[in-house]
Amino acid sequence: MNKYFKGLLIISFAGTMFSCHSKIKDFQDAGRLPVIFPDYSGIVIPPNIAPLNFKIQEEGSEYEVSAYLNDEVRLRVRSHNPTIQFDIGKWHKLINEGAGSYLYFEIFVKDMQGTWQKFQTIRNEISKNKIDNQLAYRLINTGYVFWNNLGIYQRSLETFDEKPILENKSFDYGCLNCHSFCKNNPENMLIHIRAVHSGTIISKGSELIKVDTKNKYTLNAGVYPSWHPDGRHIAFSVNNINQHFCNGETRIEVSDEFSDLVVYNIDNNTITTCPEISTNNRENLPTWSPDGRFLYFTSAPPASNLDNRVYTKYELLRIGFNSVDATWGEIDTVLSTENFGKSISFPRISPDGRFLMFSASKFGYFTIHHSDTDLYLLNLETGKFNKMEINSSQTDSYHSFSSEGKWFVFSSKRMDGLFTRPFFSYLDENGNASKPFVLPQKDPEFYNRFIQNYNIPELITGEVKPSALEIRDKVLKEAIPAKIDPSVDTTYMKKHLTLSSK
Repeated sequence: MNKYFKGLLIISFAGTMFSCHSKIKDFQDAGRLPVIFPDYSGIVIPPNIAPLNFKIQEEGSEYEVSAYLNDEVRLRVRSHNPTIQFDIGKWHKLINEGAGSYLYFEIFVKDMQGTWQKFQTIRNEISKNKIDNQLAYRLINTGYVFWNNLGIYQRSLETFDEKPILENKSFDYGCLNCHSFCKNNPENMLIHIRAVHSGTIISKGSELIKVDTKNKYTLNAGVYPSWHPDGRHIAFSVNNINQHFCNGETRIEVSDEFSDLVVYNIDNNTITTCPEISTNNRENLPTWSPDGRFLYFTSAPPASNLDNRVYTKYELLRIGFNSVDATWGEIDTVLSTENFGKSISFPRISPDGRFLMFSASKFGYFTIHHSDTDLYLLNLETGKFNKMEINSSQTDSYHSFSSEGKWFVFSSKRMDGLFTRPFFSYLDENGNASKPFVLPQKDPEFYNRFIQNYNIPELITGEVKPSALEIRDKVLKEAIPAKIDPSVDTTYMKKHLTLSSK
């Protein structure tokens, strides 16, 4: 028999055996929920998520899982292997039909004596709200082990397909980071390149440009970005960043010696700022309100010494901005260190403007290295804030909202305390978040083997159109120097820059 057709026959037979056999009738009740990995139990899932493949962590010789809606079995898998993988086509048919209802996992395990054990049924809610179908992230090794081998990737949340947006092995192993998108739109993207072929790559529609955002009036090139909703302006912090290698639980500290805020205008290639956001305090981590009227940011006192530079607290401020004529308003304190008591990092506002999510730790702003980092939610309508119920005993840090604001993704080390993985949660109208679930993988054992960190997860509504090769070619070009906006008081900026460099 032809090997090709023989293989097809085996696959066809296996699929029939795994999905169409009779239901088990003779069993004992285990009286508890089964242990599965990853933990896909009691969660809310999007109706377009990839199959929630998992491993049954119960000892046995045979396993059966039924996935169904309203007591009607739709998917059944039986195997001698505890690894459960669902057919992707049948899975999507099932959860699409179940949007707004519940998905059940009924699990049987045959023990070593040949008796089937039936576990309590797992129930997961299927939301009516889809999630943006792509996730962009940087993959980077832990600490400084092969630190220069990294890339930015996009992964389909509906399948298991992943492909590179840009890998640094294609341009002499320079550093690339801080990918950012305007309103989750993959057509408006930026990526920073550092050390080698430095510059900021901006993709706007079908155009790719490379810009040098540093000029003689700013501390440095732009670092942490935030796109204005008009797609024409990008806010950056400009920082003097230091890294400190430590003993004990926290191996690396990242501190901010000096920092200001600037806004880059893509259309006329100019940088603007104002004295209120370029002070001796350390203004950092900008983010726009969804209506574009306010720029939110964190701020800490000047760094007078090493301890003050590292062990300091950032509060949350905002300033008005008119994008038509690039004029600035007044500074407001949104959440002070006196009222909150912790250091605020990475503020992000939901698309409807109601909630501001932020990371908080005892000190500093680079929260990914702090195991005490938790996520908080501030209601911008009432001014009330609370520690979110989704936090773990390990680092729960960088986060971003979906385009409709119903879903968000965040980085967490909850699995092992070492590697960051992307977790997803549903946010209801009252600001209540559902139990988080990790990014599904085709092989449930993936996270037990994969030794890179998922860094800066961003939800986007489609694939980035320029190829990795097209972006690489732009990286190798010379950067266009950004100009200072004529309306900026350069006399003040020169004086401020001189003070900051001392």
